Amino acid sequence: MDWRYNTIWFEQLEQGDFFTKDFKENSISTDNKDFGSAKYAILWYLKRKLGSFDNLCDSDRLLYLELNWANITDFTGIGKFNNLKRLELHSCVKLESDNGLNQLSDSIEFLHINQSKKFKFDHELCELKKLKVLRLNSCGPIESLDFLSHLPSLVDFRFVNTNVLDGNLNPVLEHPTIRSVGFFNKRHYNLKEDKLTLELGNKFSEEHKTFAYKGDYSTFRIDYGDNNS
Repeated sequence: MDWRYNTIWFEQLEQGDFFTKDFKENSISTDNKDFGSAKYAILWYLKRKLGSFDNLCDSDRLLYLELNWANITDFTGIGKFNNLKRLELHSCVKLESDNGLNQLSDSIEFLHINQSKKFKFDHELCELKKLKVLRLNSCGPIESLDFLSHLPSLVDFRFVNTNVLDGNLNPVLEHPTIRSVGFFNKRHYNLKEDKLTLELGNKFSEEHKTFAYKGDYSTFRIDYGDNNS
């Protein structure tokens, strides 16, 4: 079990590798009390100072960072986590831009932004050449999907409840490595979700997922060749 799995079973991680903190309550709920030693961190209500991540120490160990209800507006200062592989933001409603995101261009492979309706990206997201999974769900509208051509390693792309203004979804199909997609159908889109999924399935016949099981539950990781846990 590692950061590549869609759902991470955190209880299966080494206790010293996992850290959680609620900044509103100033409470740490894991045995590990040291953010700097963690490989996986889940944070609630992080408050920005001059930079978005001033309240956190530098870390070259951190692989996975999840922010819930953080009040950050951009990614300024995130380069202090120079080996970060996966970044998730949920309900960070003040997030507006991708400023600073290119500081992760040497490491980041999985980016998930969910429920950030003000978020619109410029060019820095497009500098993440190692990015394999991109999920922009319930974010601000995207002018077009032409930016996908700047992400040569992308395998999975999802934009559920995020509007593509020009309606042209062909860049997904034309991308050389995207194998899976997720979105809500809209009247102005030129392709339906089931049609696009079928086309991608025909384009890539080999299975690209590895599954893990826990009782009646399962999770998967997307296999794309060269990752280390």
